[in-house]
Formats: sequence, structure tokens, C-alpha cells
Amino acid sequence: MLSNPQIAQLKKSCLALVAFAALCWPPQAAAQQELNFATGLTQFRDLGQVLPRYLQRQAEALLQEREREIVLLQDPQSLARRRAYVKQAILEAIGGLPERTPLNARVVGVIDQPGYRIEKVIFESLPGFYVTANLYLPKQGQPPYPAVLYPLGHEPGGKSYEVWQRMLATLATHGYVALTWDPVGQGERVQIWDNDLEQPKLGSSTVEHTMLGVSCLLVGDNLARYTIWDGIRALDYLLSRPEVDPKRIACTGNSGGGTQTAYLAALEDRIAVAAPSCYLTSWRWLLRTIGPQDAEQVLLPWL
Repeated sequence: MLSNPQIAQLKKSCLALVAFAALCWPPQAAAQQELNFATGLTQFRDLGQVLPRYLQRQAEALLQEREREIVLLQDPQSLARRRAYVKQAILEAIGGLPERTPLNARVVGVIDQPGYRIEKVIFESLPGFYVTANLYLPKQGQPPYPAVLYPLGHEPGGKSYEVWQRMLATLATHGYVALTWDPVGQGERVQIWDNDLEQPKLGSSTVEHTMLGVSCLLVGDNLARYTIWDGIRALDYLLSRPEVDPKRIACTGNSGGGTQTAYLAALEDRIAVAAPSCYLTSWRWLLRTIGPQDAEQVLLPWL
């Protein structure tokens, strides 16, 4: 076994040998080696694009097929067939929906405001899987009121995000009951939490969603199954309220909430009107530019 001085001397000898080789190496040979390295690097990079390009061609073909089919939707019967197909495709991609279990919903606080009040609600979308929600209730008019299901995007703070509070308060002052809830990984439902620092271990909700999505994939599951189910159970809770007219239910959300709005509208016959805002509406441009997004927006094996 070499001693420390022997190791140091060996390092010096190696460095001297490398320096000598560099001095003796012909400039043309060095330039040729550099060119070979650059060419090899380019070839390696091109090789790394083989699979993405193959998948891109597959996706483009499917999108063209979809466009040809959409043009043929000319009557209620063809629309109904298409809707049934999309619903079944989503359910197969996410592995079906869980069994309905008791919500065990409870109101844990109330905030009174001029023209409306907010009830702080907790329910269980799955046994022991808690969903934190806010229910906005009008003070004027007569129930039963029309209602709005309001899934959220990836903005910081979940349901406490200031813009969404303004939106929901506006709905309530205009005579709508509105329900929003923290998506998994956001607001009061951060899953990857640092108990010592009392803050999320990951920097943003999209990063947490990606990490949760990878965990799901490793066991053959899909994160979207949980986010969609949260929305369906939120609708169950909304319809359990006596203040709500079950025939007048709308759903709207922005960004990731727009994606959830599209999922829920496809799967839920109880939603009469859906208005998704600012979400992944064009797969073609998404795939040509920034690529797939966080886990609940990528339903394997979707495209």
C-alpha cells in the first residue's frame, strides 16, 4: 500500500507526463482530435433526439387523425359518441376512479364579509386523504343558488392566492355559491414538507407535482387520478349543500385549474357549463415548443 508521500510523488509524475505529451503532440493531430470530439458530440446529441423525434411523428399522426374526426362531428349523435370515447380514454389512462367513501366533511371556521361568507371546510376524498377547501356563500337572494366548482392552478398559496379570492368573492356577491380547494401539493396540502424548517422541501408546486408523479409511475399509478378524484368529491360536497341548485352547476379554472376543468367536464354529467381558461389546449404547439408539463397534465399513455 502506498504512503501519502508516495501518492503525492506519483501525482506529480503523472502531471509531468501529461505536460510532456502535450508539448510533443503535433498541432495538426491535436486539431484533428478536437474536430473528432466535436463531431462525436454532435452525433451523440443527434442520437439523443432519435426517440423524441420518433414520438413527435407518432403524436403528429394522431393529432391529424383527431382533426379529421372532429370535422365529422355534425350532429348530437356524433357528439355523444365522441364524448363517450373521450371519457373512456381518460378513465383507461388514469386507471379508473376510486370507490366512493364517506366524505366526513366538517366546517372548521367561518369568515364573515359584506355580502358573503366563507366557510373553511375539510373533507376526505379518500379515507384519511384530507382536502382543505373554502366555500363562498352569498348573503343576498334566495336559495337554492347556482354554483361554481373552482379548481385551482399552480399559483402560490393555493386557495389563499389573492386573485382567486377576488374571483370567488365576486361570484358570491353576484349570487353564486362557489367552492375551491387546495390541489395536492399546494396550500395546506403540501405533501413533501420539512418539519424542521416548517416549509415545503421543494421550491414550487410544479416541482412537487412532478416528484409525486414519478412516485406514482413507479408503482403503475397516475397522479391525475388523485387530482381528478379530488374534484369529483368536491362536486359531491358542493351538491350536498342545501343552498345549491343541482341543476345549475358550472366549473371553471385557470392554467392547471383549466386542465382540471376540462377533465371534470369530460367525466362529470352533473356539470352543466364548463369554461376552462388558459391551459394546455393545443398539443401540437405544446409538443413543438416547451414539451410535456407536470405530472397531472400528462396522462400516460395519452398521445
